[in-house]
Formats: sequence, structure tokens, C-alpha cells
Amino acid sequence: MKPYYILVLFLFSLSTNAKNLGVIAPTFPIAEMDMLDWIQARLKHLEQTGEMAKMEDRFKEQVKQSVKRPHPVEGITTTTSPSTFFVDPTLTLKEDITNEKGEVLFKKGRQINPFDATTWLNGSGLPPIQLTKQLAFLDGDDERQIAWAKAYREQNPDVIIKWILTNGEPEKLFKTLNERIYFDQQGNITRKLTIKHIPTLAKQDGKRWKMQEFNVMNY
Repeated sequence: MKPYYILVLFLFSLSTNAKNLGVIAPTFPIAEMDMLDWIQARLKHLEQTGEMAKMEDRFKEQVKQSVKRPHPVEGITTTTSPSTFFVDPTLTLKEDITNEKGEVLFKKGRQINPFDATTWLNGSGLPPIQLTKQLAFLDGDDERQIAWAKAYREQNPDVIIKWILTNGEPEKLFKTLNERIYFDQQGNITRKLTIKHIPTLAKQDGKRWKMQEFNVMNY
């Protein structure tokens, strides 16, 4: 027998053997609530039950705690074998930089060094750039590193230092050092400067960053 004959007989047997089984449960019309209406109804319910106010309080507390103690930078430790290394801050433009008129100021592929004005300003005979600030990276929860920071400040009273935490509470260290404290959010700065150990001090050395690690085991 040909395949399409078998298919016809199969469909015919289904139609002749089908039975009405009756209603086995209450039936209801299919209704679809508009999503916006559902959201508004849900919000109204949360307001009436007081859950909305509780959610707002929890959100405010989470924001407060994230400001008080930001998420720590992971993968950075102390060291008993400190080293000194250098980092080249030169970057390569991935696309053209244009002004409001669409004129190209810097072409794609151009290399720019923040410490070398000739790479980002046209002209020659420009004076060398000298960064007066130093960047100090440390863990605000480590008492040894805090002791190191206090000692370094006492030894260098005239140096402008930007204290940058990778962990801890900025406000707490502010009360200790009485200086403005920063936090390396998401590890952006430590990653670019290839910092693996703390405390580490970063300062300009010609056209590079000089990175100096410290051993705080004796503090």
C-alpha cells in the first residue's frame, strides 16, 4: 500500500473514533490583562500593603552601604618581596577624534602619552609635563597599611598624595589621615597600572609611571 493511502486511512480512523468526553471542569473565557495595567495594579497593591515603603528603605540602605563600603578590588595582596617597576601610559586611539564641525583632530592609530605634550599638542619646544601628585594604593581594613600610610605622610609632609583604597571604608581612613580619600571603583586604575600588591606608590618618572611596592609586615 502506498504511503499516502496509509496517511489517509489514519486520519479517517481518528475522525471516526473521536468522541465527545463532555465537560470535566468549569470553563472560563480567555482574558489577557494588559501588562501596563498589571504593573499599575501591582504597584498599587505594594503601596497599600506598605511593601513599597519597605522596598524604598532597603534600596536606600543598600546605596548607603555601597557608598560607605564599596565593593573591594579582588586579586590584590600584600607582599614580603616588594619590587619597583615601570608602566608606560601611552595609549593608541581606536578611532578618529573630531571636533563639533567634524574636522579630524587626532587620527585613528595615533599614540598619545599623557606625560608627553608633543603627542597630544601640535608644535615643538613644549615644556615637559611634571605631575606633582603621587598615587598611594592601600587596603583601608589593614592596620599595617594604615600605619605605613601615616608614616609615609610624616616622612613626606609636602608631597601631594592621592590616597586610593582598594578595600575598606573611605570615611574611616579620612578620620585617620584627615585627607581626602578615593576608592578604585571596579579596579579600573589598579588594572591599568598593573598593580598586584599593596601598598603601592605611583609617581611620574619621565614619560612613565614608577610603581613602588612596600612591605608592611613590620608595621
